[in-house]
Amino acid sequence: MTNSSSAIRGPGGQLMGESRPVILLGRGGGGTRLLSEFVQGQGVFLGSEINKSFDSVEWVKTIYAIAIEVMSGEAPPDAARRAGYITQLHETAAEVLARAGQVESGYWGWKLPETTLICDLARAAFPHAQCLHLVRHPVRASLRRTHMTSRMNNPMGRAALPAAYVHAGRDPALIETDSTHIHNACSWLHQADLMARTFDGDPDMHVVRFEDTLDHPDTTAAALSAFLHRAAPADAPPLAVDAGRASVIEMDADAARRVWDICGARAATFGYTLAEVLD
Repeated sequence: MTNSSSAIRGPGGQLMGESRPVILLGRGGGGTRLLSEFVQGQGVFLGSEINKSFDSVEWVKTIYAIAIEVMSGEAPPDAARRAGYITQLHETAAEVLARAGQVESGYWGWKLPETTLICDLARAAFPHAQCLHLVRHPVRASLRRTHMTSRMNNPMGRAALPAAYVHAGRDPALIETDSTHIHNACSWLHQADLMARTFDGDPDMHVVRFEDTLDHPDTTAAALSAFLHRAAPADAPPLAVDAGRASVIEMDADAARRVWDICGARAATFGYTLAEVLD
């Protein structure tokens, strides 16, 4: 491994820390594949291996390992460990681009929702990156299916969910008896707060509300293109949501209020209200 992360260069010879990738962020299960489809339609290279969720598979090994280690720690990583993680991110980027024959200074990036758990490290590794955050109303997101970060049946969830409970001020011992919507709510809050801590006020961050892709698809797509400084190709796919993913959820009012009690303060910063999901 290279001792200095700043010494790692991509195929084009540019220092990795000086590159400007497009990093797609947001809690898994909330519609992040929509961003992946859209930016790929605008010519962003997200890797040679893209799965059915439109994730950048080549980043899984590195990001999962870092996220699990960071989420499992009792304290934030010290400077030496952070430098090591940044080196790993630079090395992975260089490997992905070299494997594909991509010029490092070209239009590239990655999409993997679990990057959200280490968004501060991704930002530190690529300080010139353009970052997109897909967010969904926490009540709608929490009353849907769980995501791996809110389940205890996998290594990622066993690290991330207890960390989310601690962040929410809830005893992790309650995970065993809490309903899945509480698991989801704590996970949503934790990841939204991590994003806020890293990116609030950052001009290179663009937030997309899932609901706006439904209600105002053309306006939302135009704003995305403008942020990326790209004119959409004539044959680019529209910003459209699969009907099954946008289906109306049977809303239990008590469950909705419990989720809002956990997430409401942060959700309000995105313009969400409890009333809009109870009407």
